[in-house]
Amino acid sequence: MSDHRTTLQILTDLIRIDSQNPPGNEQAMVAYIAAYCDSLGIPYQTFTYQPNRANIFISLGSGTKRPLTLLGHLDTVRADASAWTFDPFAAQIHNGHLYGRGALDMKYMIAAALTVLSHAKRKEPLLQGRMNLLFTADEETGSSQGIRAVLQEREVYEAIADSLVLNEGGGFAMHHGDRLTYLFETGQKSVARLRLTIPEIPGTNPYFPTLAHEAILVEAVKRLQALQLDTELPAAVVALRSLFSSPTDKLAAADRQLLETMSESMVTPTIICGGSRNKNLPKGVKATADFDCRLLPNITKTAFLCAVETALGDLPVTTELTSFSQGYEAEISSDLVALLHTSLKRHNASIEALIPFITPGSNDGKHLRPLGCDVIGFAPLASSQSFGAIMPLIHGVDERISLSSIAFCEDVLLDVCLQYLTGDISRE
Repeated sequence: MSDHRTTLQILTDLIRIDSQNPPGNEQAMVAYIAAYCDSLGIPYQTFTYQPNRANIFISLGSGTKRPLTLLGHLDTVRADASAWTFDPFAAQIHNGHLYGRGALDMKYMIAAALTVLSHAKRKEPLLQGRMNLLFTADEETGSSQGIRAVLQEREVYEAIADSLVLNEGGGFAMHHGDRLTYLFETGQKSVARLRLTIPEIPGTNPYFPTLAHEAILVEAVKRLQALQLDTELPAAVVALRSLFSSPTDKLAAADRQLLETMSESMVTPTIICGGSRNKNLPKGVKATADFDCRLLPNITKTAFLCAVETALGDLPVTTELTSFSQGYEAEISSDLVALLHTSLKRHNASIEALIPFITPGSNDGKHLRPLGCDVIGFAPLASSQSFGAIMPLIHGVDERISLSSIAFCEDVLLDVCLQYLTGDISRE
């Protein structure tokens, strides 16, 4: 059993490297990881497409077994240091938690993966398949300097294609009564950005509220938030609902809200602009609204636009789909689920089940689906840091990870990787 000091030190070092995006500065992260690989005698490749925006690809072993890829991003969102209890780049330990921007998103998994890499290197002659680590730039702002560019490199593409991928976004606890369940991500929602515009309409009058442009805007927002999207429910949603649908299930309020978010399509207004005195509207436009739409993954762009048109058809509005990213759901083998669950239970025997879910967020995993990869969100945290508890911390003030979660992630990931690649979880 590891004493976890190496992973803690790596994570501390990574947090102290400021990789806020913008501007990124992932080059410093890559230099640190490259030096670590040099110390282990492991080859790697780096790819830089703009100054200081670096990526690193590491591959170890060979064999006929399906490759295993650990995927991570090196950048973080920005942090307003004035709002934090501790400097977000000091990696301060307080009350059993390590504070810092990127502690949860997602430098802890990178640190654990590097520790796993050192163990895999010692067992390299026993590896039955290739182990890849791909750590990329720019995930937080569109990935153009990261995975989207790296996958154009033929050698990387061919090494990763058709691999089993472990990524951020899952391995989180949900407590319901005295039962403990863990979630792993098997897909991502489709993400649509929609703009609604109300042009100037002759005959409207702010003194007659039902005729005002703003009244039309309010009605349109109501209809879109209640949008009905007919679709067959994804398998992960069915599994979640069957487990937690009973009113007797004692889920924390935050977990209950997350459950609803994961199992339904959501249309949320993010920017609303209107009013007769508003000087920010273009000529001829009286009101606008922008929407962030998180849709179950089997809802296509065409189906979404048809539903929007049906909902708003009798209103004097225009709509523009400014972007659409199709979601996905992976079909994960029962053998792999059993491996993940067994590894979890080895370090927490009270975990009853491992349940798939569709994340309402978005990450780089979606870029690997077209390569034939099965992408799984599985970066496990200790049960004391439940799903509902960590969500406000990700991208939030005082982002922090418990020391027990750092240890738990290392232990479980190490078991999964060694068992999969060698059939032997011993650390020697």
